[in-house]
Amino acid sequence: MNRFPLIERIRRFYRLPDNYPELNWTRTRLYRRRLEQVKSGWIITGLVMLASDSIAVVFVLGAFAGFLSLAFLEPDSQA
Repeated sequence: MNRFPLIERIRRFYRLPDNYPELNWTRTRLYRRRLEQVKSGWIITGLVMLASDSIAVVFVLGAFAGFLSLAFLEPDSQA
């Protein structure tokens, strides 16, 4: 029995095409490398959050790390 990931099953259910540029970007080697760097960044940020005593520091670090994650995983402009 062939098992597909959840996203693939949803895409097949709604008959969405495979050739979206955004979807193709997530399949590149550069994106996967960036994703690993973001994961490492979140682990380090989490350790700093655990070490801090201030809820404000935790909130600011979480917001900043979330913003950087989204910005870093955006595809490069094809101008």
